[in-house]
Amino acid sequence: MQLHLDGSDTIGAPRERVYALLTDPSFLARSLPDAEDVKVLDASSLEAKLKLRVAIVSSSIKMKMTVNKDEPPVKASLLAEGAGSGSNLKISSVFTLAGDEKTSMSWSADAEITGVMAGLGSSLLKGFATKKVAEIFGDITKAVENSEKGTTIK
Repeated sequence: MQLHLDGSDTIGAPRERVYALLTDPSFLARSLPDAEDVKVLDASSLEAKLKLRVAIVSSSIKMKMTVNKDEPPVKASLLAEGAGSGSNLKISSVFTLAGDEKTSMSWSADAEITGVMAGLGSSLLKGFATKKVAEIFGDITKAVENSEKGTTIK
């Protein structure tokens, strides 16, 4: 099953700072919701076990995420691949940043889902994915803004 999502957010921090944090696996490791057993592998990748609950299906998926700094400080991409509970997930996403003191972020993501989760149906999965992506970007936005204020993240 294929899913496509896109959206935009405004982050109350300068673009260079936002780019630096969004391409830092250590920062992402501290900012992912529902993540446990997170390990930074190197300067561009991390592994995390994510807890997912879609309708009546609850599962954990081990994901490997790799950040590519395509056009600093404007564009980067993230590839996430994982498996768990009879499902496989591959997500390819891109974000672009604009602005100076406040940053406008546009993003798009394409996901390929196979196995048990794919059997749940596209409308149910799209609703879950839309909600989860909004939660992830909301948590990351708060973490970036808190880092600007000197507040500790998670």
